[in-house]
Amino acid sequence: MDMLSIPFIQNAIIGGVILAVLLSILSIFINLKNWSFINVGISHATFGGLAVGFYLGLSPTLFGMIFAVITGVLIGYISRKGNIHEDISIGILFSLSMAFGVIVITLSPNYNTDLFTFLFGNILTISREDILMLIAFGIVVTGFIYFNFEKIMFCCYSEEVAYVSGINTTFYYYSLIIIIAIATVLSVKLVGIILSSAMMIVPAAFASQFFWHYRGILLFSVISSVVMVLWGIYISFIFDLPSGATIVFIYAAAFVTVVTLKKVFQRR
Repeated sequence: MDMLSIPFIQNAIIGGVILAVLLSILSIFINLKNWSFINVGISHATFGGLAVGFYLGLSPTLFGMIFAVITGVLIGYISRKGNIHEDISIGILFSLSMAFGVIVITLSPNYNTDLFTFLFGNILTISREDILMLIAFGIVVTGFIYFNFEKIMFCCYSEEVAYVSGINTTFYYYSLIIIIAIATVLSVKLVGIILSSAMMIVPAAFASQFFWHYRGILLFSVISSVVMVLWGIYISFIFDLPSGATIVFIYAAAFVTVVTLKKVFQRR
């Protein structure tokens, strides 16, 4: 209980819980749309924006967010207008952004080790300003999803049928991509660029092992994500482990364990 009196631990717990709830909600849409690779592409594309921010001495989070949103919109636009599958456009754009980021870092006169915090994540570095940003973004996104949940779900299940039914599928398509892009950038401080995609992919996949209805999946995703993030923070603090990697390891280990046990009991 003594660790709860430490200010940076308090920030880590508050920020981690907010992100766990937000990312687990988005996870159900990502799994329905089979967009797991989109999150990977956006998170890696963020590296270019972060590098520019460090090079200019300005907010790396802001530039990372700009790069993420642009990349996400381009992925959607190329896929819809160019008749190219999302995986192809993602591979091209995130490779381009990563290469651009490496070039910017090479040209930078002052090497900044803080960039590694964004690469691998450190939830203990979350500040009060980060928490306020998370709260503001979480309120906007939760409100948007709450009032448009059925339409978004309709678009995720069948975009063609939703369009015929009179739903503005283009608006919800790009809105979801932009939300995922911003959420990805905000989660970078928690688990880093390399691991941020796991927190948007695993929760719904894990919950779907127990429930088949979207309400059960959504609720269990949120609850399990909060528990795993808190457990990851605790373990990383006690054993002096990297927080981001620890949280993702717990996510993945829980998923693999459940899937394995289900296979074992199904054979009996």
